[in-house]
Amino acid sequence: MFSDSYVEQVLKTKPDGTFYFKMFLSSFFVVLGIISFPFIGSTAFVFAMLGICLFFCFFGDSNMEYEYTLTNGGVDIAAIYNASKRKEKKHFELEQVAMIVPKGSLRISQEKFAKKYDFTTKRADESVIALVLEEKGNKQLILMEPDEKTMAHIKNYAKDKTYDL
Repeated sequence: MFSDSYVEQVLKTKPDGTFYFKMFLSSFFVVLGIISFPFIGSTAFVFAMLGICLFFCFFGDSNMEYEYTLTNGGVDIAAIYNASKRKEKKHFELEQVAMIVPKGSLRISQEKFAKKYDFTTKRADESVIALVLEEKGNKQLILMEPDEKTMAHIKNYAKDKTYDL
């Protein structure tokens, strides 16, 4: 009888760059509305209200977590915003991974990647691993920060692809 292997890890992280851009954009609309109110009147009020609404809509994205779900050889990575909104970020199979190395490894220092994904806390570097994913002829770099249980699962399904770990 076959048994499935399942590991789940939640990792609290800092918000990404798009969060700060959204906050800047909403603040810009508020300031634009306040400054232009004497000149264009009610239209400026609409800009200010739009900025305030955007600010409160985007503010919930400040509490962000990444969830790694590993089922057998499949890896699903999702972002969870404000403990209520979930967005799938990446799905891949460990069969597609060419190599798994520490983040600063010399094995990948000269590589060119079509895309780079950072699914870490953006605080610690010693436990961050880099997965080189080959998908549709392009190499992608995926940064993860697995705990011991998650790392054991990855090593179990990608035995011959881990280096320097």
